[in-house]
Amino acid sequence: MHSGGPAHQRTRTLDESLLVDLEESDRPVVDFLRATPGRMALVTVVLVAALLAVGATASKTVFDRQRQLETLQSHTEPLADAAQRIYSALAFANTSAATAFLSGGVEPQDVRDRYDAAVSQASTGLVTASNGVSPNDIQSLTLLTDISNQLAVYTGIVATALDNNRAGRPIAVAHLSESSALMQQPILPSAGQLYRTQADAVTASGRAAGVPRAVIAGAIVVLGLLVLAQVFVAKRSHRRLNPGLVSASVLVALLAVWLAVAGLLSARAAIVARTEGGQLDTAVSARILAQQARADEVLGLLKRGSDTRSDINFDKRTVELAPLLDGERMGGAADALARWVQSHEEIRRKLAGGDYPAAVAIARDDDPQYSTAQFTRLDTALRDEISRLRARQRDGITHAYTALNGLPVGAAGMGVLAALAVVAGFGPRLSEYH
Repeated sequence: MHSGGPAHQRTRTLDESLLVDLEESDRPVVDFLRATPGRMALVTVVLVAALLAVGATASKTVFDRQRQLETLQSHTEPLADAAQRIYSALAFANTSAATAFLSGGVEPQDVRDRYDAAVSQASTGLVTASNGVSPNDIQSLTLLTDISNQLAVYTGIVATALDNNRAGRPIAVAHLSESSALMQQPILPSAGQLYRTQADAVTASGRAAGVPRAVIAGAIVVLGLLVLAQVFVAKRSHRRLNPGLVSASVLVALLAVWLAVAGLLSARAAIVARTEGGQLDTAVSARILAQQARADEVLGLLKRGSDTRSDINFDKRTVELAPLLDGERMGGAADALARWVQSHEEIRRKLAGGDYPAAVAIARDDDPQYSTAQFTRLDTALRDEISRLRARQRDGITHAYTALNGLPVGAAGMGVLAALAVVAGFGPRLSEYH
């Protein structure tokens, strides 16, 4: 007889690995983060990352701003000035070439010297600008090449005109008219376009000053996070202030103030530079108009009043010139223009009466009441104004750069110190839970 059935022959065992303890979680990370130590550790990581990010971002942004301002001061603005000098020198050369004909024979040496100096200045400016223009700036390079080629043609025509004038040949005036027409179209318009392109580049670069609002806003947001973290720690530790978080908050607050103040000062200096740049454009345009009007006056006189186009151009340019002059700031430029126009009307009356020598005397002599003296007074005032405005523009750029000094290194350093302060502030609190 058997002592048991099959049920007694099989031994059942319990696999403990299949047991589930409902009280023990399989998500230790989640549970850790739900607990106070985990939350403190998470807040520490977030704050450290935010502080390092805002410090690095502020440092890089301000550093980039300073580099752009440095490029503006050392490259972009000098290139615009070279373009302005080309523009003015070409107009002055044309005026000097026309004035040389008033002598009726061999031109005075001082007039010849002024013409040669103007051509030399224009040529030097072309070389300077060519070396400074970016190879990618195809438009400016094309303008420079065109001006250089046309200037060579212009000087050749002027040389022929002067030779014929010394020989007393009437055709000299025709050559002078040809050279003046070449200068008016297309040399001066090309030079003006070149100057306008470079001046616009200065204006665009000047907008890089200051600190972007987004960077300042980022520092303020991080400061808010630090305040919230302080409230969180106070509730958990029953301590009102955490020295580490307080120190970090002070550092971030100082950084935000520094960014705001430095950015404001830099932006204001840049605005001054842009304002002076706008006035500089006006002064340059005024001087070119004055030079062109003088060339028209002399050319019309040499044609003994038969060239109505020159008279029309003179009137048009002096009318355009008048609103551009600030008599108080430009050393009496407006008064000089008014007296010059009066002198020009006297030249017209002399020509209408057939008294050509008297008309030439009014246009040529240096008597204070005559045309030459008043034009010289006007041109000198505009030249001095251009120099003054350029100096103030450069000062504005320098101040915009200086206002940001120390901020790239300071922002990065304050970000790191604030991060270390946060770690130091949370460290003792976390150790209390071990």
